[in-house]
Amino acid sequence: MSKMRRYLILALVVSAAHLAGCVSTPRYLRLSDAKGEETAGLSDPVEYKIDVRAGTHHPDCIAIMPLAVAKEAAEVVELPEASISDPAHNDKPAAEPKVYKRHLEAADKQRLVRRMLYGFVSPHQPRDIELDRIDRLVRQDPPFNKDVNREIGRALQCDWLLEGTITQFDIDYLGLYSNMKIGVELSLVRASTGQVLWSGRHLAQSRDGGVPLSPIGLAVGAVKAASNLEPDQLEGVAADLARRLVRTMPLEDDNMFFVAARREQHVDERIPRQLEPLYEVVARFLNLRSGPGLHYEVRQVLKDNQKVAVLDHPRKGHGWCKVRTPDGVEGFVDMRYLRQASNPKLTHGS
Repeated sequence: MSKMRRYLILALVVSAAHLAGCVSTPRYLRLSDAKGEETAGLSDPVEYKIDVRAGTHHPDCIAIMPLAVAKEAAEVVELPEASISDPAHNDKPAAEPKVYKRHLEAADKQRLVRRMLYGFVSPHQPRDIELDRIDRLVRQDPPFNKDVNREIGRALQCDWLLEGTITQFDIDYLGLYSNMKIGVELSLVRASTGQVLWSGRHLAQSRDGGVPLSPIGLAVGAVKAASNLEPDQLEGVAADLARRLVRTMPLEDDNMFFVAARREQHVDERIPRQLEPLYEVVARFLNLRSGPGLHYEVRQVLKDNQKVAVLDHPRKGHGWCKVRTPDGVEGFVDMRYLRQASNPKLTHGS
């Protein structure tokens, strides 16, 4: 090995030692335009964008689609076998149950990240769709075009799809330093219109190791670097990635990022946006009630052909749905007396 190459490796190890000693909360950076901003540095910010023109209220349902895997992230990853000894038999390696995969192909990477996203999305207000149910409908590999998304949304009776690409999935190991990193770019898309409510990207990493200053330091650095490559550590990186991105998603109306976006984009929340799904009344008179049932009080009487914005579709495609009128009154009506509006414009007194 040449001296230049040795110096280069040493420089990398020294840099890694500095990184390993710095544990900080990532910055949350709002993207200023659709393409985003290239960011430099080592902080790996959580970058996001919310466009309230696609909706001023949180989605009523989210389906997490299969993720694409970029060519740079598709290479097979091998996790080294554990070499920690069993305390009861110091001369023999510990018997490890086969609960983790140490040979990760593109499909394994996609499955890990997608399940982590599902785990952090499902506790929130939008109704979630089981991943197996989505997979039974999908007949092609991602990415998906607008027509496919529209068909899947109709079949699932769910108008919001979370889709995206795994951009990085790498493991670096230099003996005294190791680094796991997983990166994604995601979008929350309305299946019926193709409008994007939220988009985000992030690179989550786990680094460990250090520059040895003594024989003991050499051993400690090697152990730390190896421990950082355990399968549960990889799951931890995927969980950090999902948790940070989901935090910025508009999954509740009072989400701090969503509230800030509505204020900055000067949204009057009493008036439905043009891109929200619009329906029109197909009855001479239709009672707008305060709750989903005939025993709730009538707030307003809607007339034939009057347009309303549907805020929450019924789970089975029929029954009571939540709507908002052009003058900002919210309530519930029977979905049987609504049809998709042919004219997308929503005006007062329609």
